[in-house]
Amino acid sequence: MKLADATILVVDDEPELLEIFSVWLGRSGCKVLKAENGAVAMKVLNEQRIDALISDIRMPVMDGITLVRTIAEKGMLVPSIIFVSGFGDVDTREAHALGVEAMLPKPLSRKTLLQALEDSLKAREELWHTPLETPPAKSLHLTLPAFETCNGNCSFQIGRGGCCFATDESFDEDTLLQLTVEFTGEPNILDAQARVRWCDTKDSRMGVEFLYLAPECRDWVISHMTGRAMHTFIPRC
Repeated sequence: MKLADATILVVDDEPELLEIFSVWLGRSGCKVLKAENGAVAMKVLNEQRIDALISDIRMPVMDGITLVRTIAEKGMLVPSIIFVSGFGDVDTREAHALGVEAMLPKPLSRKTLLQALEDSLKAREELWHTPLETPPAKSLHLTLPAFETCNGNCSFQIGRGGCCFATDESFDEDTLLQLTVEFTGEPNILDAQARVRWCDTKDSRMGVEFLYLAPECRDWVISHMTGRAMHTFIPRC
């Protein structure tokens, strides 16, 4: 979807920022709706269909995390969710599991906001076509049970922007990986370049965001980004 065709809901308790973001987005031709906290945003979501949500995190009445958690609990599908905040205390693993695609720090530029929004509004079929100019220095190769057996459980899950899986390997957040996942007895192989978004060494789990999918696996991976998988950006397995 093009930004000019989208309906965007902006949520922030600071009137000046709410107005600035609205003006920035309005210049791009999209329809902009505004809410001063999560409770007001929920009223808007119950009445109108939106294509993207841009929300502050710390707000009175209902904060950003509670807002996206409520959206998830009600089974509402918001195709794109972006957090904008001056605080870095958000749980990345929970935010991505609740559907948040990007977390942008304040202050930020109009260019940064629009780029994140345009990327998040793209159809899955438009994404992950271009490999990184410099191949990742780190690699991870996994062999898991048959896909239909492990997808959706603690071994492996796909979201609309990445996947999580069980592994004893440990990498720092933002590490770039060449990721290969084979499934026992099946021809399909996940061949991707990805960025580590969280790594839980205690539970032996890792969540990654796709940056590139090899042509041989792209259609197969995207075909599983439906139903429940569309409600989460990177699952919390």
